[in-house]
Amino acid sequence: MIRWRLVLAMIGLIVRAFGILMLLPLLVALAYREWASLVHFTFTAGLAWWLGDRCGKLVPSRSFDDLERLEGMAVVALGWFAVSVCGAIPYLCCRLSLIDSLFESMSGFTTTGATVFTDFSVFSQSLFFFRGFTHWVGGMGILVLFVAVLPHFSVAGRQLFFAETSAASKEKLTPRIRDTARHLWGWYVFLTLLETILLIYYGMPTNDALCNSMATLAAGGFSPHGQSIMGYNNPAVEWIIIVFMFLAGANFTLQVRALRGNVRALWEDVELRGYVVILAVTTIVLFVFLGYEPAVGEWSLASLRTALFQNISIMTTTGFASADFSLWTDRSKVVLVFLMLVGGCSGSAGGGIKVIRALFLGRFLLRQLTRAIHLKAVIPIRLGRRVFSDAEFQPIIGFIASYFTLFLIGGVLASMLENDLNIGFLGAIATLGNIGPGFGPIGPMGTFAGLTTATKAIYFFLMWAGRLEVITLLVLFESRLWRNAFSSNKS
Repeated sequence: MIRWRLVLAMIGLIVRAFGILMLLPLLVALAYREWASLVHFTFTAGLAWWLGDRCGKLVPSRSFDDLERLEGMAVVALGWFAVSVCGAIPYLCCRLSLIDSLFESMSGFTTTGATVFTDFSVFSQSLFFFRGFTHWVGGMGILVLFVAVLPHFSVAGRQLFFAETSAASKEKLTPRIRDTARHLWGWYVFLTLLETILLIYYGMPTNDALCNSMATLAAGGFSPHGQSIMGYNNPAVEWIIIVFMFLAGANFTLQVRALRGNVRALWEDVELRGYVVILAVTTIVLFVFLGYEPAVGEWSLASLRTALFQNISIMTTTGFASADFSLWTDRSKVVLVFLMLVGGCSGSAGGGIKVIRALFLGRFLLRQLTRAIHLKAVIPIRLGRRVFSDAEFQPIIGFIASYFTLFLIGGVLASMLENDLNIGFLGAIATLGNIGPGFGPIGPMGTFAGLTTATKAIYFFLMWAGRLEVITLLVLFESRLWRNAFSSNKS
């Protein structure tokens, strides 16, 4: 049973905290003297604070220490939705339609990077900062941030932290969840500032550098340039972003542990090794294929940089583009589609299935083939030093099945609505995996603006589900849960 008053009260605190966060884009608008944006951000901040305060008063004691697991999942799923709805207000003020505003906001907070913008010249610098800021807040996790800073979530933070972070990795740095969240955010902030400084040093305008850095570390992909990173035509910038995209796609907890002296953990981690090997092999393959591409036609350092950049960008689900890969031949695109399905590491800002699950799936299928020959064989599934028990691998198989079921349903519906298989299925995997661009009209130089309202609504749901790793959201559609909730007398 879910105590909905308690859930709404917690969501109210989250929305109110979002209203406070809106002060940062408000200050940017003030610095650029963009008065219209200043009014939009002020209105958004005020409305979020008011709505959050009203919901927060549903539980006057503000005591959430007895939060149950299912209630934590409801807070996470509906909290992300509430923040995305509030985040749509500045876009509505810029005269985007309701569905476009909701789409752009959800794409930002879920770090998908799929956009409905067509003419980038009509939007203000502070709005581009706001887009990057939504990425940045969502990249490490909205609830992870609020667990770190809101005292009301000191005990309940455990349920929220585990409901939001990757189900494939529930590692903690410290015994206290709040301290773990603060360590992770500290490293996240440091990397963002470091990348911003480097991009400015190599010639990128300050606001662009900050926006691109926030999008990089969040594995998001919203760039203030209409042609993404390709538009800057700066090899040094591309190499810098390659490094930080790689870090964004790796396990942040593992990185912080290495900084604290446990460097050996990096090599011992089987997922990180798999991450590196997959990137290395696919980059070599794509580099070879690019030598035959009409648009490239050579094997050079530039084409190697392009292959590495696009592979890391797609695998980490960042979605930046240093070339218009929609124009590449199908064999090159196949490499990118494969990486779309894999995704980044658990505990990273990346989306997708995650490397650890992909490795597990390979071992699981190998075991099933072996069992078909040796019926009575007892074959454990082992990754590195870890042996998976039945209790551990069943949820992983359940997640993968749910993930591909949503992909198929979303792809089929979108294909029928758009009368285009490429848009339907590539759009589905690009939004469910929080990747961003697909190919063709929704490619890196394209936009989702021309899709039907129904298709955008489907992709809106897929972005939401993908960021919450499917199960956290789907559990709310269990009818018995709602029946019990309404029949319950609990507050």
